[in-house]
Amino acid sequence: MSNLQIDYDSVADLYDLYVTADYDISFFLQETANVNGPVLELTAGTGRLSVPLVRAGTQLTCVDSSRGMLDVLSRKLREHGLNADVRCADVCALELPASFQLALLPFQSFMEIVGEDRQRRALAAVFACLVPGGRFICTMHNPAVRRAQVDGALRIVGRFPVPDGTLVVSGFEQGGFPVVERLQFFEFFGSDGRLRAKRLLPMAFTFVEKADFESMARDTGFDVIELYGNYDRSSFDADRSPVMIWVLRKRDAEPSAVTDT
Repeated sequence: MSNLQIDYDSVADLYDLYVTADYDISFFLQETANVNGPVLELTAGTGRLSVPLVRAGTQLTCVDSSRGMLDVLSRKLREHGLNADVRCADVCALELPASFQLALLPFQSFMEIVGEDRQRRALAAVFACLVPGGRFICTMHNPAVRRAQVDGALRIVGRFPVPDGTLVVSGFEQGGFPVVERLQFFEFFGSDGRLRAKRLLPMAFTFVEKADFESMARDTGFDVIELYGNYDRSSFDADRSPVMIWVLRKRDAEPSAVTDT
């Protein structure tokens, strides 16, 4: 496994405190509503999306490489009386049957698969899990828009209440051609305003250009069905759209051989 993988185990106990985004949930609920069969969610994490999907009746398999994050997800499922198949695995080395009607890779997480070789392996692994004609929805930032934030400036992600104090999350980013190196800081302040504890999470992700992803997807055996520029399903604008939401369909063919690059 790449040494650029992010150690989410180290922040699994904090993740739900500072990651509260829900802007994409209605989109994925709509995409899964008419799926008559199992759905695969990759990089499921602590269940930000998983829990709403399972609650809506989706037959879900949740995969993530962080055991700590999945432990939180499993606890949530138990607390809500919900059931899902939870598996700890690397998206680049899935060993699942070709039984899924739909695979999801939400929250721009494909960008955390650094290196073309690993990206191609991930696409091939997802392809192998889908039934013929199965769909794969993969989301990423639009490099043309997101790259403007990679300037070395320290930015506050947010301030979040915790027992007897506040968690302040901040970070800065460098690089971006194509790999971004990010340092994310977690600072715990007591009710008296004094710093009580601090954690650091090194992160890395890569900007994947539109033409490069489309080429890899087609080489793998996918057809591009849609490319949205936002979760309202607006068309992708290369200069303005914040994200690329790829909707791919598996052709009835084997993926191409993956070679080291």
